[in-house]
Amino acid sequence: MSDINSNDMTAEIIRLNDELAQLQEGRRADALEAQRVSQRLRQFEAMLDLVPVGVVLADSDGQIILGNSRVEEMVRHPVLHSEDVDSYGEWISFHADGRRVESHEYPLSRVIRDGEDESSIDVHYQRGDGSRFWMRVVGRPVTDEDGNRTGAAVALIDIEEERRLANQQKVLIGELNHRVKNAFTVVKSIVSQSLRKGNVPLGLRQTIDERLDAYSQAHAKLVSSTWDHALVGTLARDVVAPIAGDRARIEGPVVDLPSRQALALSMAFYELATNALKHGSLSIPEGRVDLIWAIDADGDNKRLTVNWVEKYGPPATEPGEKGFGSFIIDRALAMETGGQVEADYGTEGFRWQLAMALQNESENLKGQT
Repeated sequence: MSDINSNDMTAEIIRLNDELAQLQEGRRADALEAQRVSQRLRQFEAMLDLVPVGVVLADSDGQIILGNSRVEEMVRHPVLHSEDVDSYGEWISFHADGRRVESHEYPLSRVIRDGEDESSIDVHYQRGDGSRFWMRVVGRPVTDEDGNRTGAAVALIDIEEERRLANQQKVLIGELNHRVKNAFTVVKSIVSQSLRKGNVPLGLRQTIDERLDAYSQAHAKLVSSTWDHALVGTLARDVVAPIAGDRARIEGPVVDLPSRQALALSMAFYELATNALKHGSLSIPEGRVDLIWAIDADGDNKRLTVNWVEKYGPPATEPGEKGFGSFIIDRALAMETGGQVEADYGTEGFRWQLAMALQNESENLKGQT
């Protein structure tokens, strides 16, 4: 619980509490020593009362020996000195689905009995006055100077406002998504009517409709997830897999991109996949495509490289006149990502690469997808 109190302090509180219990039981009949230990314990308790979150301490058997004043303010009942890890059920709380939280699910039990190094849970806690609020419980072990576990401590954090804001954000994002979808529908209608009156060929009208749909779907995916970022792997599977099916090999580490970069990359994937389906490797049954990305690190600087490689299809021919699709996979993507785009029209098939710097705060590398 480094954010709340040092391990040394919590370990000392547990040690002093045990020592005081021994003195009071007469195993160490020394009134002055008992007074000294009691005074020292009160000093530590006063220090804990300054902490802006609830703090509960338990000994190695799981008995709760102390809770600061913030605990009682939050739960509106006295600190329950539960006897062991099987008694935490008297702290009444519920999961999001309404199930009551059982004793073994609390972080104190999971740290003390199960030996976890850190444990947390969000619960809908029932206060002493019958009202409920959302609380996060975070637990860690307490160790002595030799590294032996002497107990555990948990922080109780009021997250009611956090949950309220999250729900409010969810409602607002849903409304925004609804409005954006309506806007796309209006745009499609205006474009379709204008093109029809201009005697534009049906195939071109369909292509524009498909691109508007792809942009709308990419935006909807982004909004329905975390809004401010998206995973490259998710973009690839959502966009390329429905078009290429099992003829696409999609591989790479987990990487988060900011929303603007993610949206641009999503549109680039759509253009690459549809072009492969119409003119490239996916236009014949034997054709395949590899969509593979990797991270190159040079100290603190990391770069993302995305490769699109078409195989076993017809030779790639560079178009004489580049249109909207070429703009999306080249200049537009380069502008949004700050990266460099290279395209190769070879006899073995079309190859495309994006190389861009990763922002430290937005990347998230976790393994293979």
